Amino acid sequence: MSFTVSSASRRVAMAVLLGLAVLGGVIRYTAPNPSTLRDVGTLLLVLWVPAIGQLIGFLARKIPYSAPPPNEFAPASPFTPHLQADVTPLPLPGGLPPLAPGEQRCTVIVGRRGFTARLAQPVTQWWAAGGTQRAAIELLRPELARPHLAPGTGFHILAGTTAIARGEVSA
Repeated sequence: MSFTVSSASRRVAMAVLLGLAVLGGVIRYTAPNPSTLRDVGTLLLVLWVPAIGQLIGFLARKIPYSAPPPNEFAPASPFTPHLQADVTPLPLPGGLPPLAPGEQRCTVIVGRRGFTARLAQPVTQWWAAGGTQRAAIELLRPELARPHLAPGTGFHILAGTTAIARGEVSA
């Protein structure tokens, strides 16, 4: 036999636990100090802990969340460079990982932090040009990335999960 949990059954369970906790408090208050009855009252009094946890969880779910930050560039949005960098494509034995045609998105990795970015031209076209190039990079969340990308900072560029280039911020 299965038991379906509903909001009403949670309320009933919480009311029962709180009622037992109140009863335990009364027993503990009225029982003589070193007695088994006082110990039973203490055990019943502890039943408020899961009930309060449920109440806190219920109240936390009622707090409205703010809108999540963007995780993609808006479709057909104009390219707005946030930084210039001298970037050198890394030699990859198997070539670039499979990317969608015209894919401009990449990830800029600084230390252990990664920032979603896009290049001015498709990644495959940029990587095929080879050699050190000056690249314009647009950051999805520049307010978070700029403090970590000061001029002279070294970074890596990832396409998917593959490191495809190494660079240094120039401006």
